[in-house]
Amino acid sequence: MTYLIGGGRSRAEDARMLRRVPALLLIAAALPFSGCGRDSADQAEVRTPMPATLVGVYSGEFPCSNCTTIEATLWLRSDGRFFFRQKFVDDAANATVQTASATYALGLWSWDEVSAETVLRGAGPERRLSVRDDTHLELRVASPLEHVLARDAGEPLFDDRITLKGESALTEHGATFKECLTGLTLSVAETGAYRDLRRHHRTMNARGKVALTTVEAHLVAAHGSAAPTERLVVDKLIGIKPGTGC
Repeated sequence: MTYLIGGGRSRAEDARMLRRVPALLLIAAALPFSGCGRDSADQAEVRTPMPATLVGVYSGEFPCSNCTTIEATLWLRSDGRFFFRQKFVDDAANATVQTASATYALGLWSWDEVSAETVLRGAGPERRLSVRDDTHLELRVASPLEHVLARDAGEPLFDDRITLKGESALTEHGATFKECLTGLTLSVAETGAYRDLRRHHRTMNARGKVALTTVEAHLVAAHGSAAPTERLVVDKLIGIKPGTGC
């Protein structure tokens, strides 16, 4: 005798239906996840590698609301440091006294692959520059006027006399100076205020101990080494705090 349940199906048919249910549930559960995977792939961030020719020196003139122009020069160094000089220039014909004052920013730079921009980070707010082509960078500013820098093929050395704060120390071979913002460590040239720096260290600090030091100084190219290097010329010793670092 054959028994019918569930509206006319046999027990064998009901068993087959029950075996199909778990498989159908698994397929249904998998569909949302497979759909999310496709969406996430479609929405993946586009990343732009850093241009191979980005490192270098760039210069140009920025518009100025209260001066004639701003002469700007940016040094993007291969060691990840940057120097940025902006010189505010007035037209002598339209001013009682001609002025040419400069401001400086120092710090570390990096490449943002997501926004395809060069990022400068120092003591103040970060600055961002987009790459227009192989030879031009554009500084991102709120002004509708463009702030464009062009590659300087001459690649001049940054040798301006500026105020620096860092850690100085005496060594067996002379003295070193580590700038606080960039971490750039330089040997101190034995000229300028070098003797003044050594004298203060000898009277106030032990050899090898760092001292927080403020100087007026400039960079010079070091000769006689296999690779291009720099040294720091201390023009004036402003202050020194023994046993204190950055």
